[in-house]
Amino acid sequence: MGTVIKDTVIGAILGAVGAVVLYILGFGVELLNCACQIITCDCDGGAAIPGMWEGSSFMSVLIFCVIGGAVIGFVYGIYKAKVESDAEASKRAAENSEAAKKQRIQWASEAKQKALNVNNTCETNNKNVSPLVSATYKADSQMETILAELANTAELKGKVDAMANDIKKGGASK
Repeated sequence: MGTVIKDTVIGAILGAVGAVVLYILGFGVELLNCACQIITCDCDGGAAIPGMWEGSSFMSVLIFCVIGGAVIGFVYGIYKAKVESDAEASKRAAENSEAAKKQRIQWASEAKQKALNVNNTCETNNKNVSPLVSATYKADSQMETILAELANTAELKGKVDAMANDIKKGGASK
C-alpha cells in the first residue's frame, strides 16, 4: 500500500510540473506569435499577453494536471505493487518447491532403504528355512505307492465283480 501512495504523490507532483512546463511552452509559443505579428505588421492580431495567463485559467489547468497525474501515479503504483507481490509469491513458491523436492528425495531414499532391508531379510530367511513341500519329484517311491494302491483296488474290484456274477446266477460265492 505504501508503494501505491508514494506513486500517487509522485504522479501528482509530476502532473503539477507538467502543467507548469505546458504553460512555459505556451508562453514561448505566444511570444513567437507576438514576434510573428510584429514582423508581419499585424498589430491588431491580439493582445501581447495571452489569455491563458489571465484570471483563474492557470489554476484550473494546474488542478486538472495534478489530478490527472495523481490518477496515473495511482494506477502505476497499483501495477508496481502487483508486480512486487507476484515476484514475492513466485520466490516463496520456488522456495517451497525446493523444500518439497528435498523432502521427496529424503522420503524416496528412506523407502529405498526399507525395501533393501526387507529384501536382505527375505534372502537370509530363504537360505535358512527349508520348504514345506518338496520341490523335487521322487518318482520311484511315489510310483510304487501309487501302483500298489491301484493293484489293491483292481483286486477288490475283481472280487466284487465275481460276487455280483454269482448273485446273478443265483448262487453264493465262495
